[in-house]
Amino acid sequence: MTIERTTHPYIIRNTAIYAGEPIIEGTRTTVRHVILLFQSGQDPEEIADSQHLSLAQVYDAISYFYDHEEEIRHYISHGE
Repeated sequence: MTIERTTHPYIIRNTAIYAGEPIIEGTRTTVRHVILLFQSGQDPEEIADSQHLSLAQVYDAISYFYDHEEEIRHYISHGE
């Protein structure tokens, strides 16, 4: 198991969880999942409540997406 920190404070990669897809640290929630909820119309507060995340974690996942759109879109389109 390898854990890699990113430049985003709440986002890590852990090879033991979803083959290293970016997740919110301390959870198994992927950035992809947060973005899919956000794109479906949920606001960050709703996502935080429904996923048991802090608002800071949700906003960091959204920020990560905008910094790495191609990567996250790949995970979304391939369902990896």
